[in-house]
Amino acid sequence: MSMNKLYIQRMKGSPFFNIMMFSAFWATQIFVTKLALNAGAQVLSYQLLSLLAALVILSVLLLPRFGREFRSLFKDKPDLFWKLFFANGIQSGLGTCLSIIGISLTSAINAGFLVKLSTVTTILFAWLILKEQLTVIKILMVFSMLSGAYLLTTKGQILLPRIGDLFILGACVCWSLGNVLIRKYLKSQPVKVEVVTFQKSLAGLPFVLALVGLALWIPGIFGSLDQVLSCCKPPSAVFPYIIGNGVLLTFTWTYLNNTLNISSASYMTMMSMVTPVFVSLLAMIFLGERMVWIQIIGAGVIILSGVITYFSGISTD
Repeated sequence: MSMNKLYIQRMKGSPFFNIMMFSAFWATQIFVTKLALNAGAQVLSYQLLSLLAALVILSVLLLPRFGREFRSLFKDKPDLFWKLFFANGIQSGLGTCLSIIGISLTSAINAGFLVKLSTVTTILFAWLILKEQLTVIKILMVFSMLSGAYLLTTKGQILLPRIGDLFILGACVCWSLGNVLIRKYLKSQPVKVEVVTFQKSLAGLPFVLALVGLALWIPGIFGSLDQVLSCCKPPSAVFPYIIGNGVLLTFTWTYLNNTLNISSASYMTMMSMVTPVFVSLLAMIFLGERMVWIQIIGAGVIILSGVITYFSGISTD
C-alpha cells in the first residue's frame, strides 16, 4: 500500500475526520430542512417521510452487506439489540419529538442556542455513565464554545424564557443520553457500526408516529388537521427535499456512530459545536444572509476552542 493511500486510510479512521464529516452533513441537513419548510413542508410529515426515506436508503446500502449481522444481533444477543434500540430511540426519536414541540412553542433564537446545551448534558452523562474525565480544560472549552454559540445564534440578544424552552432542554437530555449509551454499548461489545446506524431509523419511527397520533387525537396541538395529515399528500415541491434529507440523515448517522465508536462522547459533542459555523456559511453562500461583527466573533471563538480541543487529547479521555 502506498504512503498516500495509507495516510488517507488513517485520516478516514480518525476521530477528527469523522466528527467534521458528521458536523458538515448535519449542517447541510439543517440547511435543506430550512429550504423544505420554506417550500411548504409541515414539520411532522416532513420528519416522518424523511425517516422513511432514510430507512429505504439504509436498507439498500447496508442490508445486502450487513443483514446477517443485524439478524445475528437480534437472535443471538437480544439484550444488546434492545439496549441499542432503546438508546437509538431516545436519541433519534424522543429527542426529535421533544425538539419539534419545543421549536413550535418558543422563538427561533431561543431554540438555536438552547440545542447547543446538549454539549453540557452530554459531558455530564459521559462523566456519570462512561466515567470520562471532567477536566478543567474540558470545562473551559465547553464554556468558551457555548459563549461563541450564543453570540453566533442570538447576535448577543437577551433570551426571554418560554415554555417551549423546557421541551428543548428535554430534547438535549435525550440526545445526550442516547449518544452516551450508544458509546457505552459500542465499547462493551463488538458491534458493527453499520448495524447501529440502520437501527437508528427503525428506532426513531415509533416516536414520530406516536407524535402524529397525538396530533390526530388532540386537534390543533401541532397545527390544523389538514397539516397533520399532509404526510399523505405533501406538496410536490417538498419531495426532492425529503429525499435529500433522507440521504443526509443516512450520512449524518453514519459519521456520528463512527465517531462514538472511536472517540469519547465528550470529544464528539464538543467538536460538533462547529455545526452552526457550517450552517452560517451555507446560509451566506446560498441564501445571501450576512453575519454581523458579533456573530463573526462568536464563530471565531468556536473555531479557536475547537483547535484547542483537538490538540488537548480529549478524544481519548
